[in-house]
Amino acid sequence: MNGPQPSLNLKTINISDFLHELIADICGRTSSFFSHIDTKKIHICISSNRAGGRGATFGKVVPLKFKGGEEILYHRGKCYVMPKIEVHSIRILYLIYFYMPRFTDLAPVEKLRVIFHELYHIHPEFNGDIRRFGKNGSAHGKSKKKFDTQFEREVDAYAHAIRHTSAWDFLTLDTRGIFKNYQEVLSYRMKVPKPIILETGNYR
Repeated sequence: MNGPQPSLNLKTINISDFLHELIADICGRTSSFFSHIDTKKIHICISSNRAGGRGATFGKVVPLKFKGGEEILYHRGKCYVMPKIEVHSIRILYLIYFYMPRFTDLAPVEKLRVIFHELYHIHPEFNGDIRRFGKNGSAHGKSKKKFDTQFEREVDAYAHAIRHTSAWDFLTLDTRGIFKNYQEVLSYRMKVPKPIILETGNYR
C-alpha cells in the first residue's frame, strides 16, 4: 500500500492530512468509480458535532461551483458566486467535512463507507458540482440506501486490502483513542462557505 502510513508511536497526527492521503489511495485503487477525481483539488476539513446530538451527520461534501459546474448562479434577481479557495496555489473544487466525534467514533469499515459516500457525491466530470439524479437533480436519487449500494463491494474490497496496515490501525481508533495515542491532534478547520451575492439587479 502506497497510501497513508500513520505511526501510533509518533506524538503528532494531522487527521485532515491522513484522510486526504487515504482518499488519494482510495481513488487510485478504485479507478472504476473515482478515477475522475483530482485529489489535489479537494480539501479535507474536520468539524465538530455532539456525540449524542440528533441526526447522524458523519461527513459532508461542499461543492464550490453551482449546478453543471457553473461559476455564477442567477436566482430571484440576484447573482451569486461561491468563494474561491486555494490551497498551495491550487484552486479547490470540493471541501469534504468529517465530523468529530461522530465520524471518528465509527468502526473502521463504517468510516470507509462514509468516505466512499462523500466521494460518490462528486460529479463524474469533476466540475465543482455534485452528482445529480432525476429531473430535480437530487443528491441521493430516490433512495439514500440505493445510493450507498453503488459502491458497497468497493468498500469491502478496500477494507480487505488495507486490513493489515497502519492506516487500518489508525481507523480502528475512536476519538478517545486518537487523543490517547497522540499528544498533538491537528486538523484543518474552515467555516462552511456560502454563496456570495456578487451584485443586485434585474437578472433573468
